[in-house]
Amino acid sequence: MCKAGGIQLELYLGVALKFIVALIGIIIVIRIIGQKELAQTTPVDLVFMLILADIVGGMIHEKDFKITHIIFIIIIWGLCMWGSEKLTRKNAFERWIDGKPEIIIKNGTVNTRLMEKENLSKQELETQLRKQGVFNVKEVRLGILEIDGTISAKLYKDTDNQEK
Repeated sequence: MCKAGGIQLELYLGVALKFIVALIGIIIVIRIIGQKELAQTTPVDLVFMLILADIVGGMIHEKDFKITHIIFIIIIWGLCMWGSEKLTRKNAFERWIDGKPEIIIKNGTVNTRLMEKENLSKQELETQLRKQGVFNVKEVRLGILEIDGTISAKLYKDTDNQEK
């Protein structure tokens, strides 16, 4: 029974060690790459994070995977993230991957086709506007749907104040 308990403890310690190594490795790679804040995460960043989470989760519980395998995967993942960051600095690729800001409100009128294309509900649009202190779409001279999903709004009263 003592031997079985020792094997069980060894298994748990192995899982814990793999997890800690993976966590430290991921943090180091993210720091080296200079990852943006979460609000600026692009679809590509999200895909990379999901893939890595799945890979590391599978490796932690697999007996045949050594810590060196985890480090190798994290290095490959880091290089892929770094490469995608470099590619997204090219304008055409960045627009294709990240999208581009688009006009969603013009002179108080909402672009419903864009809302449908972006799967944005009226409620979500209104919530984004309320966060900026806008409670009526008609107050918005120009509303831009940013690539991170937020909405930037230029109000009629802002324009009036600038003209005075």
